[in-house]
Amino acid sequence: MHICKIAASLCAVLFIIAEAQAQKCVNPNFETYRLDFRDLGYPGATEIPADDTPITALLAHTNGKVYGATSGKRAHLFVNDYRTNKVFPLGIIPETKGVHHALVEGADGAIYIGTGLNEIELPILSRNIPHGRRAIENQLWADIKARYDNYDGGHIFRYDPAKGDDEVYLPGAAAQIEDLGVAVSGNSVYAMTTDLEREKIYGISYPDAHFFEYDIATRSFRDHGPWMTMFSYPGPERSWRGVPRALACGADGRIYSSGDNGLIYCFDPATLQIAATEMRIPGEYWETQNYNGFPVIEQLLPQADSTLLGSTSDGFLFRICPVTEQVVIYGKPRVERRVRAMTLGQDGYAYMICGEKDNVCRLFSLDLTEKRSGFRDYGVLGVDRSPYYAKIGYQFDAMCTAQDGTIFIGESDRRAKLFFYIPGGNIMRGALNPTNPR
Repeated sequence: MHICKIAASLCAVLFIIAEAQAQKCVNPNFETYRLDFRDLGYPGATEIPADDTPITALLAHTNGKVYGATSGKRAHLFVNDYRTNKVFPLGIIPETKGVHHALVEGADGAIYIGTGLNEIELPILSRNIPHGRRAIENQLWADIKARYDNYDGGHIFRYDPAKGDDEVYLPGAAAQIEDLGVAVSGNSVYAMTTDLEREKIYGISYPDAHFFEYDIATRSFRDHGPWMTMFSYPGPERSWRGVPRALACGADGRIYSSGDNGLIYCFDPATLQIAATEMRIPGEYWETQNYNGFPVIEQLLPQADSTLLGSTSDGFLFRICPVTEQVVIYGKPRVERRVRAMTLGQDGYAYMICGEKDNVCRLFSLDLTEKRSGFRDYGVLGVDRSPYYAKIGYQFDAMCTAQDGTIFIGESDRRAKLFFYIPGGNIMRGALNPTNPR
């Protein structure tokens, strides 16, 4: 009897401890049933290894599924199937450590994958830096380039969902993809977009910032040379060169992104020329310092009215009209820099993840409807399904909107999960969840 009482008391103590620990999970500022996550495979069986799980590219396909790619020791391809509400690994992408903002869909439904090194990994910097003018910048560039010594360059692969999705991929299996070749020698593919009318894929490489195209019809590459020539390390991760992380095809068929001094550059496929416009993205420019510092575009999304919605590495949101060369600045939702990921919702809102690598990211939205109600703070992405599972997401680097309007958000930490948010919830009074610890 005495042993039973001790056991009962111990169970009660453990229950209280578990309850106390569960209460420490930080919840978002909206109805929590609208947020959840999925493992990248079946745990203990097909799940992608923890070191390979950071999600750095997402694509909402016209077949209703969401495809993603990871960065780490090895890059993996995966799919979220709405019919089963599960994530299924689609195999390892050969000789690849990362896929950075480079998943696009062709007119025939094929998925094109731009590959490279793990571009969310910070390079190792030299301890001993020589003296002299711009010595720090020169050494920083040498350290960045050192990662690409003896690197052939990132490939573009083609994946056919109609053939590959129904296969079962065991751990270590290779993805069923076709190698189309190297985009830019000695560089990773850093960002890609498509011109479906002309059947072209356009991209920017890292670290040399070369602009390239791939002709789907002729299956050929063309390197148009540097998109930008200035070397800037604007941060907040100052061990990365400032290269735009997105580009977009405008309604006029031209390709747009940011370039030197934060100006919007465009590529004209008719003349094959890259030229600066008079539009400049918002951010810090450090004019009083002897330093080339300017922001770069993080995301650039075409809108129905032929304008482009963009975000910057300094955390600002803006809209450009290529026809009038007008820039409208919406401001920034957070003091911290960087908009890590962004997507257009079907409800007239743009959803974005904001925050730096050394802090917790937060979800925000911008009202693009006629109401123009500004930004909303949805808070930290915490999922608490105690005692079954719970997780607070800290780092995210990819988003997309599925055909049914669900917002998918790719976590980019070790042992990452695929988060998803169902829009339509109400922000809690005061924009703070009262259950969160204070």
